[in-house]
Amino acid sequence: MFTRLAILSALALAPLADAASPPALTAEYSANRRIESDQGVIEGSIAAAPGKERSEMRVGGISTVMILRTDRQLGWMLMPAQKMYQEMDFARAAQQSGSVAQDQVELELVGSETVSGLETTKYKFVSKDRSAGGFLWYTAEGIPAKMDVLSKSGRKNSRMTVTLEDIRIGTQDPAVFELPAGFSRLPGAGLLGFKR
Repeated sequence: MFTRLAILSALALAPLADAASPPALTAEYSANRRIESDQGVIEGSIAAAPGKERSEMRVGGISTVMILRTDRQLGWMLMPAQKMYQEMDFARAAQQSGSVAQDQVELELVGSETVSGLETTKYKFVSKDRSAGGFLWYTAEGIPAKMDVLSKSGRKNSRMTVTLEDIRIGTQDPAVFELPAGFSRLPGAGLLGFKR
């Protein structure tokens, strides 16, 4: 789940290279985030600034925090209860997860819609290998207000919808995008795309 969220977040932070690309993020904001998939619903929060994103959620009773820094091409998965973290290299995570490179996606402007009370532009995207596709809704400031993604692996199809609610545009505390003091690197083998 974290790998898929990291890839979706990276997609949101780094708009696709295409003439119909969504706008780059130009504002700082925070919001509540609702993720619906075949595995259920996960609710959490997000804070973002150009090149930076922090998402928090509870999965299976465990609180986790993911800080993604596309401006530095790395990220951290934090486990607050244990005061531990793992560092993620974006390039390695993308390669190992089988994510779609930006030049392997076809993007088409669909129109305008209101999402969570904000005017957005809707885009349709399809990976050139046809393994994933769906819709993206972006505000004029580049905020990814909603994503609806259908992916397939073999005969199995899966769907994920990510919706931002109560979007608040405004300056974010820079500390929320940094590795907190007092956290230790998780020992042992790394997770998918994570450095040891």
